[in-house]
Amino acid sequence: MNSTTADTRDTLSETTSENILRFGQGSAVLDARTGAPQGFSCDVDQRREYLIDPEIPWHSPDFYWGTGAVVTSVGARTWNTPTRRVGGENSERLEFDLHQAGLTLSVTRTGGEHLTERHAWRNTGDTDLDITQLSIEAPFNNYYPSAEKALAECVHAHVFAGGNWAWAYAEPMDGSAPSLGLIVTRGAIHSYSLQTQNESVFSNVRGHIVLNVTDHAIAPDSFGGQPVIHLAAGEQYVLETELGWYDSRPAFEARTNAPAHFSSYASKVGGSIDLTTTLDARPDQGLTMERTASGYRLTSEQAGTYYVHLSGHGYEAKTEVLFHESLPTTVAKRVHYILEHQVASARPGTLAASLVSVDTRTGLQVIDPFWNDWTDGSERICMAVLLQKAVNHGWTNAEDAEATQRECDGWRDFVEEHLLDETGASRRGSTQPTESFGKRLYDMPWVAQFYCEHFRATKDEHDLDMLVRILHRLSELGGKHFLSIEFAETSACAASLLREHGRADEARTILDSVVSSAQYFLSLGRNIPPHEVAYEQSVVAPLLSLLIEAYRQTGEATYLNGIRERLPWLLSFSGFQPDCRLNGIAIRHWDGHWFGIMRSFGDTFPHYWSALTTEVLLRLPKEVRTEETDLMASQILRENMANYAPDGTATCAFVFPSSVDGRAMNRADPLANDQDEHLNIWMRMIEEEGASVD
Repeated sequence: MNSTTADTRDTLSETTSENILRFGQGSAVLDARTGAPQGFSCDVDQRREYLIDPEIPWHSPDFYWGTGAVVTSVGARTWNTPTRRVGGENSERLEFDLHQAGLTLSVTRTGGEHLTERHAWRNTGDTDLDITQLSIEAPFNNYYPSAEKALAECVHAHVFAGGNWAWAYAEPMDGSAPSLGLIVTRGAIHSYSLQTQNESVFSNVRGHIVLNVTDHAIAPDSFGGQPVIHLAAGEQYVLETELGWYDSRPAFEARTNAPAHFSSYASKVGGSIDLTTTLDARPDQGLTMERTASGYRLTSEQAGTYYVHLSGHGYEAKTEVLFHESLPTTVAKRVHYILEHQVASARPGTLAASLVSVDTRTGLQVIDPFWNDWTDGSERICMAVLLQKAVNHGWTNAEDAEATQRECDGWRDFVEEHLLDETGASRRGSTQPTESFGKRLYDMPWVAQFYCEHFRATKDEHDLDMLVRILHRLSELGGKHFLSIEFAETSACAASLLREHGRADEARTILDSVVSSAQYFLSLGRNIPPHEVAYEQSVVAPLLSLLIEAYRQTGEATYLNGIRERLPWLLSFSGFQPDCRLNGIAIRHWDGHWFGIMRSFGDTFPHYWSALTTEVLLRLPKEVRTEETDLMASQILRENMANYAPDGTATCAFVFPSSVDGRAMNRADPLANDQDEHLNIWMRMIEEEGASVD
């Protein structure tokens, strides 16, 4: 897989293109003006659109498949319309004049069992030049117009940009087959970017995916480092890929011929990860490698993510692994940091016990009552739950234990004075208008979750009274027709506590609401109503949680069948790339904008709500649960530990792409905001489902 080759230009017969290239069980539909694929269609699922529909307003020929941009030491140029287009039998060749950048580009596409594409950029000058940006559009239809339309027509695009070891997999959102897989067979993809992912399209659009041979001009340090490609006069860089249809992830993975295999992608400090490979491996500083019979054993004494660089047999590849501190240690450090930096103790009265976001660069608290995701309520509730659960597990530092419980007691007073009204309805923050009580149904199960934990610590019957009040009010406000995150799990916890303390009738009423909600959403089929986002993993996971709890309560086969049908919807969100930020992690792309200081959209990997998938997988009925689902659940929990630093700081959003709308990313947002619910979910799974503390 050399970067440059001698000139071996292919020739095609001079015939008129029919604008269709057949490959496998489908075809590429070519734009008559540019020759670029406008869409990929599969014979067995012709409604599915694997590429963004050209009729969508934010999609234009500028983003068609295979268009792109290059920056060199000579200049810069985009390409779209060829200067020459030659058609052949089930093939085409396009020629582009990129003289502003000192290059020409020849693109060849050939159908068959696979659609093969060859891009060759030639230095046409008399002197050497350097390429610092080389990007190709791959506008997979990763778009959420509505649940029903997304499940029927759209795809999740899982991208792995590991150098020569690189691929993309466009999987139907309902988990059906076939999927469209792209594999790099020559050359390299060192990162990917997103375009048109901004305030104009907001959270229902992932944007245009861009595959980067290099993104050095914008984000030189991203993805373990972006190369500069040196071309001598007359020399060319060649990128070759193949596209094909696949009925399963294992079938696609077998085709990629992966040069390395990892026993896992995340391990506790003191543990190890086994790397099986015949290639030479080079670690980042801080990562230790020991030779084994099959490859290497990876260890580290310092928590963090590390790149592993692989070379040999034509490969120059890389990927990331994570070593993290233990769950009890991470929880204790987060608790200490929250007590020191995220308790708003300078505020008056009971507001002094509120918990807020903090800029980890400075230690300054960030409170904005008019930016919903920076208030002292909503997702910040997860910090209070974390503090109380840490006390209940005995996982605080000794010097923090009493202070933590005092803060939890004070936070309860804060909630009852500022976040809840007399009916048990909540509002998003203490300074939100009073008419906003009960307007955000997400928040109420989280507050109820805190009361469950506080009761366990204090045995104060008032907490049970508040649990009942909040969950009843949630139902009155329409909660049974709304997929509140953690509703099923919190209701089950509340019912258990109520039964244990002689309040069985109230417990039954709460669980009846869960069953009623499950029946309602089961009746809707694929027509799930929009929530804050039209369709997302954190809607499908609560839906499955409802069905799981309803099946536990009733044993009725209709709920089991509903689980089986909808589980592929959830799993199709989760990536399977060999990378500690991607393997098992669900696609989510808006939290950097809403929750972070950088206010950037873009894939957030890992995002803590991916742990909702773990909850579902560990609570699955025995008829559905497998070793594979258990393994994915464990992997997701451990990979989310990438969001916490050894000093107790955290990030609400690691924006993963190398760049988003031309701004360098692949970095952690400095705001510690809402990420701690992942730790709460892990602790709950230990308590309720026997998950491992490791």
